[in-house]
Amino acid sequence: MDKPTSYLALDAHPGDSQLAVLSPKGQTLSCKNYPTAAPNLIEAVCAIRGSKILVVEESQIADWINRTLTPFVDKVIVANPKENAWIAKSKHIDDKVAACRLAKLLWGGYIKSVHHGDPQRQEFKELVLHYHDLTRQITRFKNKLKAEFIARAIVVKGPSVYDPVLFKTHLRKLSQSPIAQDQAKNYSAILNHIVELRLSVLKKIRSFSRSYPEINRLRAIPGIGQISAFSISAIIDTPYRFTNKRQFWSYIGLAKSQKITNGKVYYSASSSHGNKLLKWIFLQAAMVALRSKEPSRFKETADRLSKNGVTDKNIRRTVARQIASIIFTIWKSGEPYRHAETLKIESVKTL
Repeated sequence: MDKPTSYLALDAHPGDSQLAVLSPKGQTLSCKNYPTAAPNLIEAVCAIRGSKILVVEESQIADWINRTLTPFVDKVIVANPKENAWIAKSKHIDDKVAACRLAKLLWGGYIKSVHHGDPQRQEFKELVLHYHDLTRQITRFKNKLKAEFIARAIVVKGPSVYDPVLFKTHLRKLSQSPIAQDQAKNYSAILNHIVELRLSVLKKIRSFSRSYPEINRLRAIPGIGQISAFSISAIIDTPYRFTNKRQFWSYIGLAKSQKITNGKVYYSASSSHGNKLLKWIFLQAAMVALRSKEPSRFKETADRLSKNGVTDKNIRRTVARQIASIIFTIWKSGEPYRHAETLKIESVKTL
């Protein structure tokens, strides 16, 4: 787009938001407070004439602001707050200063954006993340339930204690402690309820997934199951966000962190950045693919690296990057995964 006539920055909070407006020369024209409600923010933005670009930092309400104000401005940018050290690390900061500084960063071209998909994609992503959150809660309450038995030196092996029917048999083992029995009952009831909720969420996810044909292609790749395919599709949204596979690796946390000076690498290690959920999914996919009894290109890679003395951990990471490269390629090209043939993908260096 052409250079806008106004640069807008919104320091948004659930109660009130501060809107800063800069001229094309970077001069502050106004910085006013508005209640964080759709009519107020729309009216404030529409009162500014000419073309305008608006920035808001990523937060719990950033997607709502994006959807609410996109029709009324030329462009909305959701900024990565981790990159805005000038704002975050300031000792003297308030909403007005934060909004003005955010506007200055936008005017200077120093904003690093966070991707937000279309509303339907965003709902799909929220469902998938909700599914994973419920999964974590299930694990949490399973641990709490077994802890009631372990704390009284009662051995409970296997998953039978989580079964609503078999649980009654295990509950008798706590007969000497009525309080422990009550707590175990509560944890079991909560656990069963969360399991039912997760099933209902999964049904909704499957319904949404019919709109995204790449999911079936992803599921054909060894190590990528149904939930993994749903998660990758929902969180990534589109592979066109990334110009090459290395950006893709970086986003999912599989890239290397390097310090290079005058062409010499002084530091090189696995990066701690990236999406932790996706990183876990790809590493799990690599582990499943390598454990499979079926021959695959991934096992060939693992055998070759193992002969060269590469550790199991680095083999797993390398295979995870190989899977990521294949996903990146077939998603962009629209072609299916082929077990026997070699896709035209760039080579994957060992981590």
